Amino acid sequence: MESKHDELLLQILKDELNITNFLNTFFGFMYRCTDFYVESTQDQKLGFPAGVAEDLVLKIYRKWKSRFEADNLSRSEAQAQTSELLEPTEVVEVEVETSSNQIDDEPIKTYKTPVQPSDSYNGAVRENYTWSQTISDVDALVNIPSNIESAKDLRVDITAQKIRIAVKTERLRENNSLDKYSDGATDSEWIVTFDEELSFKTQREESMWCIIPGYYVHVHLEKATERWWEALTKGEPHIDLTKIDCSRPIEDLGANEQMKVQELMWNHQQKLLGKPTSEQCNLERVLKKAWNAEGSPFKGTEYDPSVLQYN
Repeated sequence: MESKHDELLLQILKDELNITNFLNTFFGFMYRCTDFYVESTQDQKLGFPAGVAEDLVLKIYRKWKSRFEADNLSRSEAQAQTSELLEPTEVVEVEVETSSNQIDDEPIKTYKTPVQPSDSYNGAVRENYTWSQTISDVDALVNIPSNIESAKDLRVDITAQKIRIAVKTERLRENNSLDKYSDGATDSEWIVTFDEELSFKTQREESMWCIIPGYYVHVHLEKATERWWEALTKGEPHIDLTKIDCSRPIEDLGANEQMKVQELMWNHQQKLLGKPTSEQCNLERVLKKAWNAEGSPFKGTEYDPSVLQYN
């Protein structure tokens, strides 16, 4: 599915000569033919809430950047990165570097996550994680202690219907958070900090995760079937699906559906400008043709819509 448009996109790229022009053409198309740049409100349902469109672009960029980095790992490097997993799983492990303060001897409080409104878009903020969704995918930000800055300190196991995260015991002990997950006297090298069953099945082979050092593990999941989730995990309080943004990007629709949406948007714009809609234009063409049709009382005279009455 991901490569079905490659031939068309390659032709556009060839015509535009470089990536900059190609991206400019794409976002220009989004401006001319979609509601991508429209900010939705309670009265205006088209478009996205403020900041969500930018976050969507960045999220998709990061998704493919992670896949690119994973595909470029050598076989030995890939094996080294996954050797400590609880069970082998086809997920992408990427360490994202961010600036952080040096850790001193004073105990550090855990789980302070800089959650943005877009991080819970169509989802919710829970005690130790935040999740968001579109009709086809889910993103979960699972909080981790602030001294966890490397993927080597984590074990992340993702199956079709479960997420399990474990942290090195010594790292929890350093952060004085060991008692939160055990009796404090464990001899185990790893402590499970998150172990939840998902509300619905996902496509395991499309799962990816990366660490945002000191903040959270970002897990990206592709839904097995397109539907809106009431909750990320089983047992979690349900969100009200009647209050979420159920709109879909126009590019996700089929060709016929896209044409219909574009027609509706054009008709709406015509109404705002006081101009005829597509239906009115079609009716006008039919009336003009009937005006001079055989048997018409108006045949041979100049077309005058003011004398016509119709419902």
